[in-house]
Amino acid sequence: MKIGYTLLILAVAWFIVYIVARYLKLDEKYNWTIGPLFLLMRTKRFNNFIKRVAKKYARFWRLIGNISIFVGFGLMFASMGLFLYTLVDFFLPNPAMDTGGATVGLIIPGVTISFKTFLYLIIPLILVMIPHEFAHGVVSHADGVELKSTGLLFFAVFFGAFVEPDEESLMKASALTKMRTFAAGMFPNVILGLLVIPVMIFSSNILAPFYNGPDGVLIFEVVDDSPASSAGLKKGTVMFDINTTHMANVETFSNYIMKTQPNDLIVVNTSDGVINIHLGTNTVNESIGFLGVKTLTYQEPKFIFPGKFFPFHFAQQTMWMLVVSFGSVLFNALPIPFMLDGDKMLTSFLSHYMKNQKVALIIISVLRFLAVLLFLANLILPLVRYGFVPIG
Repeated sequence: MKIGYTLLILAVAWFIVYIVARYLKLDEKYNWTIGPLFLLMRTKRFNNFIKRVAKKYARFWRLIGNISIFVGFGLMFASMGLFLYTLVDFFLPNPAMDTGGATVGLIIPGVTISFKTFLYLIIPLILVMIPHEFAHGVVSHADGVELKSTGLLFFAVFFGAFVEPDEESLMKASALTKMRTFAAGMFPNVILGLLVIPVMIFSSNILAPFYNGPDGVLIFEVVDDSPASSAGLKKGTVMFDINTTHMANVETFSNYIMKTQPNDLIVVNTSDGVINIHLGTNTVNESIGFLGVKTLTYQEPKFIFPGKFFPFHFAQQTMWMLVVSFGSVLFNALPIPFMLDGDKMLTSFLSHYMKNQKVALIIISVLRFLAVLLFLANLILPLVRYGFVPIG
């Protein structure tokens, strides 16, 4: 039912946008493309900025373009190798990557991920798309390709940025210029992902000026009609002790609950006082007690701002930053025709540097077929085995 309401609200909102845009004739006034669930906003406002940056540092951007070509081909084969590995691993008796769901998946807010989770994707998507498209534009213009427009794209709940080179100018360009242009967008996404890794590794050091060390268990969510909700536990409450056991972190709490039984009486020392709770029955394992809370390891803030939950949000944000940056670039590097930069880069390379065009076409077709097959297999087969597993 929630999915149905989500889709209905989305359809109504887009219907209103479509009617208003048509009534105001925005497509004629601003050269926008408007359709059901689709809006393409073109502008030339940023063209001059991109051109100035491209001309002033043309040699540097051509170097970045050359590096991007090598990075792009490396990512192409790394991506196909990763998809092949996960596919082979899927059929093994004891898979190394038993995720319990699809290896790859479509991000559909309200359907495959919750809207709360989607909020974590907004910043990563912006930091991936804008440098990606900027690199396309500035590298192509540094090589003499004219720019047609820049703009924003909206489709359903998705959004994106784009730089649109002049098609005729790009077609006349050399194969090296085309490869630089298509590969350039991947490079900043790789850099972003590499920058996020040390942030994740040293996150505790980054948070140390604002938070004390881990000690206690913070309640993130309380299940409705559970023993926890009946006893008055709520989001934001910190549990320090259960009976005589100190709750140092989430692992301590989880291990303790696993040893309890239904109807056990526990005495919980919390930030709101001492609370007595009779445990319920775990629906997954009826021999284990059930409290009904989702928890995080608690770190006491040294200041009022940024609050109890910031370490969790920080961890989620950096995790999704890593997923989106590397996920987008590994997908974009695949030689899937008509849509991805990897295919355009590969086609430009083989069609120009291979003398036998028939052999070049065969190689392109084989790699395209393998890329599409591997992607779809990694998407569909886990759905067949595990069913639909939404995230967040």
